[in-house]
Amino acid sequence: MKILAIRFARLGDVILLLPALTSIKRSLPDSLLTLLTGHRCAPIAELCPAVDEVISVDRIAMRDGPVFRAMMEAKKLVSDIRARHFDAVVDFHSFRETNLLTALSGARFRLGMRRSGAAYLKGCFNQPPVDEDKTLHVSEMFQRVAASLPGVVRHGLDESILAIPDPVKRWAEQAAAPGSRLTLYVDAPAPDRRWLPQFFAAVADHAVENLGAQVLVISSSSNAQIADAVRKSSHHSDRLSLFQDLNLSGLAALIGSSRLLVSNDTGPMHLGPALAVPTLGLFSVGLPEHFRPTGRHDRFLKGMPIERISVESVIRETCQMWVTACPGLRR
Repeated sequence: MKILAIRFARLGDVILLLPALTSIKRSLPDSLLTLLTGHRCAPIAELCPAVDEVISVDRIAMRDGPVFRAMMEAKKLVSDIRARHFDAVVDFHSFRETNLLTALSGARFRLGMRRSGAAYLKGCFNQPPVDEDKTLHVSEMFQRVAASLPGVVRHGLDESILAIPDPVKRWAEQAAAPGSRLTLYVDAPAPDRRWLPQFFAAVADHAVENLGAQVLVISSSSNAQIADAVRKSSHHSDRLSLFQDLNLSGLAALIGSSRLLVSNDTGPMHLGPALAVPTLGLFSVGLPEHFRPTGRHDRFLKGMPIERISVESVIRETCQMWVTACPGLRR
């Protein structure tokens, strides 16, 4: 059975879809599972053993670029999808264009999630819609959609659902000093989602002094100054390893090498649960009921504004999670 799953959007959304795709693959192990997603998220999908193939599209460029070019790219994509002769298509995104792509796929089984308050082109599907439930976590909602495929049951996932290639794993092991690692993801796209650098520095100092941790501080290259500010505020700057220009596989490898992840509410936070690394999420404007880290040992704190999350509360949660984290989680 050849199955196409469709999901674009942000990194966190795609990572949160992977448990549902893993349930599909474990329920239907002989299936060929393909994911159509955005080109920026494709490298993470390629690390998921449940996904056999990834089709990547620069959807934003198609939407905002010249109309003629967009039409040609869309035609090429439809031709590619039809040529693969999928038996089933599941639209986890449910935008008008993904609805239409589902219809044009030629698959005999076409299923879609109907988003609350959004357009849904009923005629594009031949299965009853799965209505979005805003009371559920996003990952749980994806599991509900996946379970509408015949033969699919939800699988509990307490282990990693990503497989880091050995060369990248070896690089991550050698990229910082040996020892149990605490990773701090200090970046986020919006300022109101970023806990203060000096607060992260205080957590790092406590971890060095009291937990014997090797601390990894990670930010994007566009916000490298945030990681620099953490190091500048720390009393143990020599024990902090900064990473400010990672690709997604390198980011996943470093998080996967950690005993604990403390992260702002942003896409990379979800790599912790996907790699079975205990994760503490720091929330402000985001909705933890929909996007909290999903691992069995994960926790979150919320403050509005985010500065209201006290250093003391993060240190307390970090220490408790550090003690209970299994050293065997270290990759």
